[in-house]
Amino acid sequence: MDENSIRDIISLLGLGISLFLLAIHIKNRQTQLHSYQLARAVYRNSEIELRYLNSERLEDEVLLKFAFFNPGSIAAIIQSFAIFEQVKTNNPFLRFFRPREWRRIENACWWPTENADQKSQKFLADEYANLYVKDQRILLAKIPGPRDGRPYRFEIRTSLGGKEIETTIDERAIHFSYHYARWYHND
Repeated sequence: MDENSIRDIISLLGLGISLFLLAIHIKNRQTQLHSYQLARAVYRNSEIELRYLNSERLEDEVLLKFAFFNPGSIAAIIQSFAIFEQVKTNNPFLRFFRPREWRRIENACWWPTENADQKSQKFLADEYANLYVKDQRILLAKIPGPRDGRPYRFEIRTSLGGKEIETTIDERAIHFSYHYARWYHND
């Protein structure tokens, strides 16, 4: 064999190895992509959820009832719960062009419980065990004064992340949803 045939054989052998490695890389990429999509779906399906259930007018305050769901396999610890009211503005120009402005209600109180009929405020020493949520928990909150029809924002922070919802507070019964949509933004 001459020198050119040896070079051609080595070149073909190198090309074969390169094509084989490219095929393995494509197969691994598809496996990694499927693994990523599966992990993302599991993460999204195990997100915590907060639902407003109802409100009840007491003497000089309003009692709010929420359901906190933790569908994941890891238990959550509730860190904080805050209630914000929308700031009213009389200027129609600002109402139209400026984004909503929220102010936290400082004298609102909340507590987790297993008894949904409880109306008296509880403190951390009384209900600390209910901060640990394996599957679901009832959250009760009190807001002073009467409520009007403007929107409120409720924000919960846990060891697994946070959740915010916006809704109005009224004393009507809440029906089950007839439509649900969730949007994700992939970075």
